[in-house]
Amino acid sequence: MTNVLIIGSGGQIPAILIPRLQAEPSLKLTLFGSDAANLPYDNVTKVSGDASRIDDLIEVMQNQDAIYMNFDNLAITKIVIEAMHETGVKRIIQAGVLSVYGEVAEPFATWNSKMMGSSVAQHRGNEALEASDLDYTYMRMTWLYDANRTDYVASPKGEPFLGAQISRYAIAQFVVDNLTGKRNDVRASIGLWEPGSENKAKPDFY
Repeated sequence: MTNVLIIGSGGQIPAILIPRLQAEPSLKLTLFGSDAANLPYDNVTKVSGDASRIDDLIEVMQNQDAIYMNFDNLAITKIVIEAMHETGVKRIIQAGVLSVYGEVAEPFATWNSKMMGSSVAQHRGNEALEASDLDYTYMRMTWLYDANRTDYVASPKGEPFLGAQISRYAIAQFVVDNLTGKRNDVRASIGLWEPGSENKAKPDFY
């Protein structure tokens, strides 16, 4: 049995991801967030707390094997890493943003920079994860939308970022694939987009 902790469990991706993980008999879930106790899931452990408080994190990380962190905040990522060191947890998957390396290719790069602004991709969790000794996966997600598509392109660090959109269901699939051993993107920063969205000037839904 693998114990999985979801930090920020009330978000849009967890709403898709949690039922998928519940369907995996080898996984046991703990949900953590500011209002986790009121989330509508059965057969999971729910713990309300503050991810910026290391004591809350250390308490909820006891006996966990892997973490999915549903947001990207460098200051909180550093606290999460500290708590992981205190509790001996090594595996973390973090939802992050594209363009942290200036890797987005044209023609999408111009639109993306205009929409995100010049500073959005700076000082993100990848900085702390890459400097750590953890088994991390940092997800550089392109623009998200809801569609029942689970296919994705996984692009390693150092390659151009080409895709303009991806379904939240596909992001959930990538996380499931890593937590169940179908993929092993350890100590990796992975760009994620939808096949066929390469070389678009912007997402179809804009």
